[in-house]
Amino acid sequence: MRKRILEGIAGFGLLAVLPACNTQKQAVTNDVYEVARQEQTASGDKNKIINPVGQPARSILIPQLQIDAQSVYNRMINYITPDEKLTPKVVSQHLSVYVDYPAGGVSVNPKYGNNQAELVKLGEHLKPLLQSGDGGITKIRITGYASPDGGTKENERLAGNRSIQFKTYLLKQFNLPDNGLVTVDWVGEDWDGLKELIAKSDKKYSSRVLAIFQLTDDPDSRRKQIRAMDNGAVYKDIEKSFFGRLRRMELTVEAESQILSTDKALLIEQIYNEPEKVSLTDFLRTASLYRPGTDQYREVYELAAYTYPSCAVVQLNAAAAALSQGDKESARYFFNQVGGDQRAYNNLGVLSLMDGDKETATSYFRKSLPQNPRLARENLRIVNE
Repeated sequence: MRKRILEGIAGFGLLAVLPACNTQKQAVTNDVYEVARQEQTASGDKNKIINPVGQPARSILIPQLQIDAQSVYNRMINYITPDEKLTPKVVSQHLSVYVDYPAGGVSVNPKYGNNQAELVKLGEHLKPLLQSGDGGITKIRITGYASPDGGTKENERLAGNRSIQFKTYLLKQFNLPDNGLVTVDWVGEDWDGLKELIAKSDKKYSSRVLAIFQLTDDPDSRRKQIRAMDNGAVYKDIEKSFFGRLRRMELTVEAESQILSTDKALLIEQIYNEPEKVSLTDFLRTASLYRPGTDQYREVYELAAYTYPSCAVVQLNAAAAALSQGDKESARYFFNQVGGDQRAYNNLGVLSLMDGDKETATSYFRKSLPQNPRLARENLRIVNE
């Protein structure tokens, strides 16, 4: 198990900010830790799930992707982020990469169009972060966008496939591990981006096109009406002036800017060999180095939960981590340690849904609305589908 946790640092997500827990420890027998190790070893890597980062973008099923029930559950789970004073500071950078493709193409060709210049610019931003001695990159999120020409379904397929291929290029070009460090999502046709570009332009037809956007959200209807303007002249100008700026990859790069109080490898070694000597702060800081849903994240939080049973944060995240790997019974155990904590409602809803109890799941998701309204509404939508 120690080998798995030393494999790599994969980052973390921010969903809530909580005050620090009571740091009172509880002595734990070696048998308890051995049980934890056996459970983790038995689960192996076969249960490892890569969970895309939620954002205001639509994820559409495309040929290369297979979505199973556990993947859906994982997108419904929320994790608690401890007080920021206890975790390494993370800074985000946003990069836009405008990649040119031949018609219907999805692979990244550095020699095509203006790709060479765009990819060089990307490298200039990423390499300093990758080589930084003060922390490093913990997460790269790719979101693919397409211009609204052609058919909507085809554009969504292209945006998805191009995003996946761009990730492949990124992993190879920068020698990045394929362990969830880089995640992929896509929007498809970027009508919002087109609307913004036209609104900021000085085109004579701007007000007429924006009026069409206001009247209908249907992509095909919008295309048809714009094509009919001035015998197609308006559409041709939009295609020439704006579409190229909509075909892009948006990257959000998160990097750690604060190192741990002690050597990472030594601390991780101590977590597994002498957890009772590890402070709650170092448990939380170590866990924050790993992506939620990974074996490493789960192992650190489970050991923290056994060592600090009075800390609700570690109990809740240990339960969430167990859910992410389909271990319902372990999740139930950790939920029982926090009683009726309202922060558990969303994930109790996920557990109920995994049990096949939609009615109870719906009740929990409704109760969780005050804590995380956006996630709760999305989970209610999934339950009612």
